[in-house]
Amino acid sequence: MVEIMTTIFTEQTAGGKLVFEFSDKWQVCKYDEQYFYQKIKNQSLKVVDFIALSDKGLLLMEIKYVVASDENSKLRFTIDADSEKIKAIKSQFRPEQLNTVNISSARPYLVDEVSKKIRDTLLGLFASYRAQEAILSPYAQSLFTNHELPILVLLFLERTTELNKAENFKPLAINLQLAIEQKLSFLGNIQVGVVNSLTLPPALEISILENIPACSLRATG
Repeated sequence: MVEIMTTIFTEQTAGGKLVFEFSDKWQVCKYDEQYFYQKIKNQSLKVVDFIALSDKGLLLMEIKYVVASDENSKLRFTIDADSEKIKAIKSQFRPEQLNTVNISSARPYLVDEVSKKIRDTLLGLFASYRAQEAILSPYAQSLFTNHELPILVLLFLERTTELNKAENFKPLAINLQLAIEQKLSFLGNIQVGVVNSLTLPPALEISILENIPACSLRATG
């Protein structure tokens, strides 16, 4: 039997740096750094940051560190976040002009982005299963040979101290969770969670060892 040790991974984004520790219950890898993904990413595939396997299920974990406000973020947290701006722009066009142009928000909707990464990750795992790729084999084998295995989708969304507070984060997390579940419901046995450093469930046995906003990294760099 292969002994699985505690695993530590660092994820650094424009928003900040996070260091995660996965307990020895998890077999985990940073998917976007795997050689097999480097071979297939030119197929316009996007993937999640971490994939992990335990008796809890197959975990697909995406990390977002967003310190900007909802209005100034490069992502939309609701599908209609920019609807008033779009409506104002459309009002400047004649009806016949609107038939020839497509006006939409340049900011991606977070739910769409996460859902695509989940679908593409699973497609990549299927490709690795067909190719009998060694490193991804435990994850692909479990996914495609165990029909009872739950797929656990975890969006780790870190915000500022104020936006991380329960009264601000919880309504957003619930709305995002429901929207992602709806997008991915065709996958069957799937469980979705949206958490931050304050709400990461201890039972998951994943902890935060370091959490440094980008502004602090620049100050010490």
